[in-house]
Amino acid sequence: MFILNHFRLLTICFMLLAQHLFSQIVLDGVITDNGAEYLGNGAEPVVNALVTLTDQTDAQRTFSAYTNDQGQYSIQITTTAVDDPDANKPGNFTLHQNYPNPFNPSTVIEYELNKPSHITIEIYNVLGQKIRTLFDGYQAAGPGRVIWDATNDWGQGVSAGVYIYSLRRGSVHINKKMVLIDGQQGTINSTMSSSRDANIAGLNVLRKPLSDQYTLTVTGPDIASWEQQNLEITGNTTLDISVARTVTDIDGNVYGTVKIGAQRWMAENLKVSRYRNGRIIPEVTNDANWVLLFYGARCKYDNDENNVDTYGYLYNFYVIEDSGNISPEGWHVPTDDDWKELEMYLGMSQSEADTVGYRGTDEGSKLAGRADLWPDGILKINAAFGASGFFGLPGGSRQNSVNYPGTFFQLGNIAYFWTASWSGDLYAWYRILNNGRSDVLRDNIGKRFGYSIRCVRDD
Repeated sequence: MFILNHFRLLTICFMLLAQHLFSQIVLDGVITDNGAEYLGNGAEPVVNALVTLTDQTDAQRTFSAYTNDQGQYSIQITTTAVDDPDANKPGNFTLHQNYPNPFNPSTVIEYELNKPSHITIEIYNVLGQKIRTLFDGYQAAGPGRVIWDATNDWGQGVSAGVYIYSLRRGSVHINKKMVLIDGQQGTINSTMSSSRDANIAGLNVLRKPLSDQYTLTVTGPDIASWEQQNLEITGNTTLDISVARTVTDIDGNVYGTVKIGAQRWMAENLKVSRYRNGRIIPEVTNDANWVLLFYGARCKYDNDENNVDTYGYLYNFYVIEDSGNISPEGWHVPTDDDWKELEMYLGMSQSEADTVGYRGTDEGSKLAGRADLWPDGILKINAAFGASGFFGLPGGSRQNSVNYPGTFFQLGNIAYFWTASWSGDLYAWYRILNNGRSDVLRDNIGKRFGYSIRCVRDD
């Protein structure tokens, strides 16, 4: 009885030690978007974002998790005091042949893990009956070993014969045979199996602790990458993070977005060169050709590539009518009513929004942005300038009038935006932000003019 109790005591000590050697710290929190920034009506959870934590002293030591439908993540950080030079060794996990073999009364079983893992090491007889569980828990990467003393799970010696030892990680396992001679069936052995070459009593392999400094990154579809360096984590930590929503067009252009009320808008002008179905949108540079178009086309202001980077392309209305669809997946060119909803959220009344011409008070200043691109006119000096995060830019236009046939007009002074709504067969609704005014113009015009386009999310 004394020997059995002693064995149980050693088992408990081993379990406590294993918890110390392979303990876990939890980093959790919620990832939300920037929907509460500027004039949005609230942040939304970010689903399927990848949250990655990297040890700043060992870039191969990383932990990660994906956010769920509520934007929640939970990362388990495995800590160990063992300084393992073979940590993160590439390749599959390996189970070596035991030694000595044949053996009596004990044998060493060695293995290697390419990454920290939950593993199980078990002994079976030739009938497939489990005899002993030598280890069942989380193990650091690199080499390790256990010792089997020819006893079962109750500390009783087993008979001589052939035995199978098995290493399992997840759904994959490796089996090998070994031979016990002169078995000790009926005896009780208090010898303790060891793990990872550790001397359990002396802890002679404990060396330096791992770093507490981490780099945390958040990546995912339609969000701007987020990173925080020098994040110190010494215990369970909760960290909520806000990231910026983005949208990507078929060309791979990535646009910032902003939530204004319940709508989410692009915060940059469209600069795509293809429809959503992959078809090229023709670029027309010649003034005379531009005024005769009856199909979708685009152009750069002054045919200057540098203007696309800042202001996007100018498009005629036919690109909006084209079945190829100019908007990114999940987005659309805003209708006249979409624009009215935006303007009314910013302060216009319904009757003002329905009016043709300049309407409202300071809604134009709220929609404008980038003070470095606007001159010091009434629009910019208004206290509400830039308040919405829409960042309307003075990208100018390409005209189709008698006085200005196909010429470029008012870069740096006026922002022109198409809506997706017709006003009769030959005309469509559009908006203007004018450097000389703080309100917004609503009017209709011919479809061959070249204006900027912003998109709004479908929901």
